[in-house]
Amino acid sequence: MSSHVLINKRERLLALIACLLITFCMGTVHAFSTLIQNIEIQTGFGRMASSLVYSIALVNVTLAVFFGHILYRKLSPNLLILLIAILPIFGLFFSSSQSWLGWIVGYSFLFGLSSGLGYGLSLFIVSSITERDKLGYALGLITASYAFGAVAFSIVYPFLFSYFGFINGYIIGLVSLSSIVMIGLACYKFSNVSINNELDTHIHIQSRSPNIIPLWFSYFLGVFAGLMAIGHAVPLIISFGGSELTAISSITLMTLGSAFAGIYAGWLVDRYGCKRPLLIILLINCLALMGLAIISNVHLLIFLLVTIASIYGSVIAIYPTLVNHLVGKDLSAKIYGRVFTAWGAAGLISPSLAGWLFEKNNSYDNSIILAISVSVIAVLIIWKMKYTIK
Repeated sequence: MSSHVLINKRERLLALIACLLITFCMGTVHAFSTLIQNIEIQTGFGRMASSLVYSIALVNVTLAVFFGHILYRKLSPNLLILLIAILPIFGLFFSSSQSWLGWIVGYSFLFGLSSGLGYGLSLFIVSSITERDKLGYALGLITASYAFGAVAFSIVYPFLFSYFGFINGYIIGLVSLSSIVMIGLACYKFSNVSINNELDTHIHIQSRSPNIIPLWFSYFLGVFAGLMAIGHAVPLIISFGGSELTAISSITLMTLGSAFAGIYAGWLVDRYGCKRPLLIILLINCLALMGLAIISNVHLLIFLLVTIASIYGSVIAIYPTLVNHLVGKDLSAKIYGRVFTAWGAAGLISPSLAGWLFEKNNSYDNSIILAISVSVIAVLIIWKMKYTIK
């Protein structure tokens, strides 16, 4: 019997709230842009070395999601949530040393691992307790909450830094986040939800058949353009004549668009399945990227960038549900951990490749052409998948 059948609405709601609180807090790892200049000043290292703090954090987010299924099966959610709360606090002992290596250990490794563990565990819990016909919307909420955390703390961190200084402001922010995760832990304990850690043998055998290679490449190519646009939005807008303030405001709009689009995409897949919405979304992405190649107006540019970021949010919201539909809830965490490495690879390659192409040509034209090409290939892979995506 499925575990969610035995869970009433109140228990399911409390567990969902717990996961939303956790992902909101752990999504703040992506508010790194508000820290980078202060890290440069504090450590005396340049922009490239400071950026590496975030790049390594992304690697650790990916690793935590990849290996997370092992921890979900062996440790209780209560213990894991407690670990998620204390790892960033432990990291403060290193980042407070005001050294580059301290930030690598405290932020890149400990906060990065905590962020990935919180995101993956929340997907696992919600997938385990939610009915199939509501799964897309529930997982869309989780991915959106992760994005909302980044938006909120992109505003909160500068406020804290201006009033308390960088070191004290960061400590206050991180302690607040860990406190909220502890509230999430209390919600989960009060929900009395018990996740069944035993695999169903029949589902396990059935779940071996889908080939994840097309899924991996379609995910990699599907988020490639979005990560490129998000990573280079500020210089792209400035190159079109926009002000720095306009560019920063646009980043907020892009992140909000990504979050809300994730919720809507989840709602869509519950009604129409995963394949049709994913195809339409990726086709819109191609059109938006083609628009980037021909427009010269900064306002149209911002509109298209928000569209591309929203598509990105939709894609990352759909894939956990897609994997769950293909392999069943018992193996979804393990298989999604493998597929999620596509996001990590795209996050490392896409922004840096766009920067390299810009330096070679002093233009984003080749980057846009590349983004269009990979997005078209993503559409073709999804369209040509041999097995049925329900």
